[in-house]
Amino acid sequence: MVAWLRRGLAAAQVAGDRSDLWLVGSLGWLAYLGWLPLLLVLAQPDANDLAFLGISLYTSSAFPLNAFALGAAAVATFSLLCLVAAASEVVLLRNAGPGETPGAPLRRAVMSAFTVTLVSTLPAVGAAAAVLMGVIAVAPAEFQSPDIGTPVLLRVAGDLLPYLVVFALALLLGQAFGGLAIRCTQAASGRPVTATLAAAGRSLVRRPLTGIGVAGGGMLLDALNLLFTFALLRVLWAPIATALADGRLATPATLLLLLGFVAIWLALLLVGGALHVAVSAWWATELARGKGGGAH
Repeated sequence: MVAWLRRGLAAAQVAGDRSDLWLVGSLGWLAYLGWLPLLLVLAQPDANDLAFLGISLYTSSAFPLNAFALGAAAVATFSLLCLVAAASEVVLLRNAGPGETPGAPLRRAVMSAFTVTLVSTLPAVGAAAAVLMGVIAVAPAEFQSPDIGTPVLLRVAGDLLPYLVVFALALLLGQAFGGLAIRCTQAASGRPVTATLAAAGRSLVRRPLTGIGVAGGGMLLDALNLLFTFALLRVLWAPIATALADGRLATPATLLLLLGFVAIWLALLLVGGALHVAVSAWWATELARGKGGGAH
């Protein structure tokens, strides 16, 4: 355990020394979860708005075509984010960790990593679909509940707690498998992706603590970073929101606040990128130890 944490600290040192990779890491972090705090701050979720959106879709004359179009847009956006995240991870794998530099062309390496990313997200996507079906099942009763002291979204989350736990476990396993599989595809560039996916699965079964440990550590860092970023952006956005509500958009004070808000958000993205580099280096360090009989 001590050696495992020591290797994590060594990976953090690599991230600190390789500031040239922070921009690449920031791009990967933005495609992964870096967009979420900004979205939650600027467009705070409201249960009534979500209900209105659902009712509008269902009662529209374009239903179900509008629902299919919305689903297609969501799938396209998700695929684009996966592609950006895969490209970022390939660059980090080639620069942030020990071992040989893969000889595969960058385009082929990115497409292989993109395939792995899509496959590794399937458990989380399936669990998210189950959560969505649960929301559809319990939301009507919660909206009509006489309990007005507890927010509707919090009550729905309480009803769906087992589903949310399954989603977290699916996300963890997907992260563990994806981390192993991407490294495997880059180290064995001449093998078919299906073969490297199978090899990564066998490696995860043989050495589960390596993949799950690094994936869990990375998810913990991501969660802490998300909470910190959301809390800070929310505090910074409060006076700007008040000024915008009062119609003071064009005033110098409001423009300075907006400029400072954007600058701090970009700085937080850079922090997330540095953490992303550290986790990538941690993966590379752990998997390099098992190169003789591990994920290759």
